[in-house]
Order: sequence, then structure tokens, then C-alpha cells
Amino acid sequence: MKKSILASVILSGLMSTFAFADSETKAYVGLNWYKGGGTMPELVLGVADTKTQFNGDTKGVNLVFHLKLAGGLAPSKLRLSALNGKEDLQGELGIGYNFLTSDPYIGLGLNAPHLAIGVDGYRNAGLVPYATVHSLDKFKKPLPTATPDSTPNCPELQFWDPIQGICRNT
Repeated sequence: MKKSILASVILSGLMSTFAFADSETKAYVGLNWYKGGGTMPELVLGVADTKTQFNGDTKGVNLVFHLKLAGGLAPSKLRLSALNGKEDLQGELGIGYNFLTSDPYIGLGLNAPHLAIGVDGYRNAGLVPYATVHSLDKFKKPLPTATPDSTPNCPELQFWDPIQGICRNT
């Protein structure tokens, strides 16, 4: 029952990934260390799908697969998270499954360029902090779009500054 609920949530999260028509999708790799995991990190393979607005507001999803390196390559964890924040720092809230302990968990963290930190909450093991070094850079803000008269459209409450070539607050 618990596995089918987790699978349903993961599937719905993956389906919402495709809902962002003009989104940015990035695959990345990294190394993850967690409390109680020793000095040998886990290999992290991930994909983030986000949509970033002119002002840097960023929302999206992050799917991460962990592989245990110590004692041979083996699946460790799978997590699906929602991302929300700016192009260079997002809060992350997700659910996952630990294959090594057969235990679901809830994750809460911060994602920045090349670094993620957070804590996973397990039913039996409690809170397990982690840190990940990864190849994911900040997300790109879209450039203002041009109108027929070649003046870029700026977000609400902003105007185009042709000298600086940017949208400015009013």
C-alpha cells in the first residue's frame, strides 16, 4: 500500500514535470554525504525541470536517484521534490524512498548552484542531515520578449530602460 502511494506521487510529479511548456530541464551528477553514512559518499544522478520568471522566481520539480558506492554500486534512494525560490536558491520539499532500509521519507532542504543541504525525516531513524555537491548551476532568467515595435515587454510594475538594456522597477 505504501509503495503504491509513493509510486502514485512520483508518477504525478513526473507528469507535472511536462506541464511546464517553456521550462528548463537540466540533468546533473553529484556526490552526497549524510549523517551516519561514513566518509564514502553516494553517487547522485538527478534531473531538475524548472520555470523561471523575469524577476528570478523559480518553481519546478527535482528527481534524484542515489547510488551507494561503498561495498559495490547499489540503489540507495529515490526522491521527488518540489522546488520554489529564486534562480540561484530554492527551497526543496519532497518525498522519497530508501531502498537500503525499505523506508519512505520526507525531505526538506535548500538547493543552490553546485550545493544542496537539508534533512530527511524517517519514521524510524528520525532526522538525517545531508549535504550534496553537484554539477547543477543556477537557472536562467528569460530575456524580455520583444513586441512588434521592438520594445521588450517587461513584467508588471517594470519599464524598459533602453540605455541599460534591462527592465527596471517603476
